[in-house]
Amino acid sequence: MLSFWFDSLKGRLSLVTSLMLVAFLLVFSGVLEHAYRSSLDEAKERELQLHVYTLLAVAEPEAGTLSFPPLLPEQRFNQPDSGLVGAVTDDRGRVIWRSASSLALPQLPSHPLPQGRQAFGQVTLPGDAGRYVSFRQGVAWGLDNEQRFTFIVMEDAAPLAAQVEQFRSTLWRWLGLGALLLVLIQWLVLRWGLAPLRSVTRGLQEMQRGGSDRLEGKFPGELRPLTDNLNLLIENERRQREKTRHTLADLAHSLKTPLAVLKGLNFSGDPREAYKTLIDQVQRMDSIIGYQLNRAVTGSPKSILRGVPVAPLVQKILDALEKVYRETPCNVQLKCDQQTRFYGDEGDLMELLGNLLDNGYKYGGGEMDVAIEGRNDGRKLHIRVADRGPGMDEEKWQQVTQRGVRADQQQPGQGIGLAVVVDIVESYEGQISAVPRPGGGTEIKVDL
Repeated sequence: MLSFWFDSLKGRLSLVTSLMLVAFLLVFSGVLEHAYRSSLDEAKERELQLHVYTLLAVAEPEAGTLSFPPLLPEQRFNQPDSGLVGAVTDDRGRVIWRSASSLALPQLPSHPLPQGRQAFGQVTLPGDAGRYVSFRQGVAWGLDNEQRFTFIVMEDAAPLAAQVEQFRSTLWRWLGLGALLLVLIQWLVLRWGLAPLRSVTRGLQEMQRGGSDRLEGKFPGELRPLTDNLNLLIENERRQREKTRHTLADLAHSLKTPLAVLKGLNFSGDPREAYKTLIDQVQRMDSIIGYQLNRAVTGSPKSILRGVPVAPLVQKILDALEKVYRETPCNVQLKCDQQTRFYGDEGDLMELLGNLLDNGYKYGGGEMDVAIEGRNDGRKLHIRVADRGPGMDEEKWQQVTQRGVRADQQQPGQGIGLAVVVDIVESYEGQISAVPRPGGGTEIKVDL
């Protein structure tokens, strides 16, 4: 049971909402009961005050005290054990009059009150008389207010308590029905709200069974980054597996010919020619392996959870290129904010920038402008590399982005640098373009 409440997201939400519901019902019921009791007390206070005014209306002064007619206008004062009691005390607290309905009661409360003072509350009479609701008012009589009396009216508190108890019973009955309805609604809301998570679980189970290769469905905005990243990881894993398989197949196919030549070598005839052929084929195999390894680099999985700082990486590449091309330096103007980050694989970014900047050093005419900035809240990286070299038109650009084609045959290389760049850009579903610059040179733009 504890594992259900704490190890389950649905259990946690159910526990928290249930506790909140119980706390709300307790507070709500307490507030309602207090409000109902207060309204009853106020109504009862006004009622007893009216009875005091009735007694004041029929009271007559007589030799320093007050007299009342044998029959009072309120009939309950005239009936024994009616539950409504009236009494008057003097300024010393002595009871000078009490109604016929109070004859069976023990001593009544006799605390005198000053003129104009009122007091309302519940009192408990001695013995088995029970609890009464009491209203007392201090009055002054005579021309000079020389005679002071306290009028007391009390009523049995049992009917009032019964009303409160009935209200409490009715309240909890309806609150209980409301709580059951809220629990049902809560269960339906949780089931509806957690449905996308169940869809993700079913999608993953379907993928494990081999029925699908990605999470399909319409997910809410809070889960979309999770499902998109999962799909990206799955797609990267599939591409890497497919890339590795293709690379191994290409490598095996490319090595067939040189291996066949090596198998046919005959050192008994012309050893020098055989040795020369051996060296040539070994160099060719080394070139083929290097070529296939470069292809495998572009299939490395992308890191989508952690951004790579771009500025330090670019500076590291430029420092290395300055050492390599010490004899043919290049004036590089770099514009890259320190906060710019690349949300992908660091090796991909280094391979891409390394090839573009290396070409700029080789063919840029000694000048190169590099601008890198993050766009669209970091979801896009824009790279611009412009030089003052011979320039390229669209046709030549399409040629040099093919594997094995070099723009300048005099320069060393294998002719796969820009092809690797294009593969990396395509793996990130980006765009790359190259246009001639006015006055000479080429501007390459990349959006990842």
